[in-house]
Amino acid sequence: MGNAFCAGHKVKVVPSLGHGRKKTRKAVLETEEVGEGKAIHQLACPEGHIMKAHVVREMFNLCSAPSECETCGAECDDHVSYYTCVECDITYCNDCARAELGLARREGKESQAIEIKPGDLFFAGPDKFGIHHVIVARSEWKPVHPDLHELLHKHMEPGCELLCCDTIEATQGSVGDDTWWYPTQTYFVRNPHHDTAGLLADMPPESDELHMVEQAIPTKVMLHPFRPEQGGPEFHEEVFETVITSAADESKKYGKFTAVRSVISGLRDSEVIHAEAFPDKGELLNKLHKSWQARPICASVAIKCWQQYLMSIAHSKEEGVDHILTYMPHWCHKSTPSSMVANLTQHGWVVLDNFES
Repeated sequence: MGNAFCAGHKVKVVPSLGHGRKKTRKAVLETEEVGEGKAIHQLACPEGHIMKAHVVREMFNLCSAPSECETCGAECDDHVSYYTCVECDITYCNDCARAELGLARREGKESQAIEIKPGDLFFAGPDKFGIHHVIVARSEWKPVHPDLHELLHKHMEPGCELLCCDTIEATQGSVGDDTWWYPTQTYFVRNPHHDTAGLLADMPPESDELHMVEQAIPTKVMLHPFRPEQGGPEFHEEVFETVITSAADESKKYGKFTAVRSVISGLRDSEVIHAEAFPDKGELLNKLHKSWQARPICASVAIKCWQQYLMSIAHSKEEGVDHILTYMPHWCHKSTPSSMVANLTQHGWVVLDNFES
């Protein structure tokens, strides 16, 4: 598509990431009490097992078969997320799962975008290798500059909505093999008629260059549990932003070997932190500090920011470790996006296939 200019904004188009019914068994919404009387929501199968969300596993996208939703019969394939109970062989599509979680979508004229908060995670993809790219939200939805709104609407279908928020990520895309953490303003397109959402463009701060993909990259969102209005703990936006700024300043460059290690570790079930393996919380904290020093990949940015935030709001180191085990029990230097989705949805996080409220 080449380059275009609009009110002083240079537009650069960059390549995309490439991208019989069973008897119904009803899911159950569980609430787990955590510190200070707060609760996190989990979806349980009829037998009481905590269900986990599923997105296509990295490098396994060519050998996986679609599942069928237990409730509505919808096909759940590698392009969507869904909730599953392995023990009972039960699958719920994202729509049915979110209805059980009290997040049923509004229809027709009432349809609107879901509320995004700093700390929520976007998962763009999957690409041809089954890999999602993880992006951390740093703000709520923000107004789009009129000139950019006019320009980007030319690349959107009628009836779609343009959404924007501040984000941060680690990516190879901006300068090649090595780059620092990448703060930017990211633009998404929401199509309420087809229940889809996609990443369309981004513009770094204090820049006049807009990076646009040729075709919107399908994007999921994972909502963190720190939402008091839904029974979760309080979220301190100022502390989270301070953590991001500090971590970005000291970040190392993107590491290919970290990316390879994260895929391999998924085969060994070593991405998740198991509390029983660390009776000494001091030992675990030391290992966490070492993991924060590893070269980052996109998943590690979200994990590191959240773990350092949880330590920052704690009254003691022991309480901080407890927070991490409750909300972000992952090794940031060897975790894959698919493992994050599966594990964190058992710890109060909710994954959505689109931005519909």
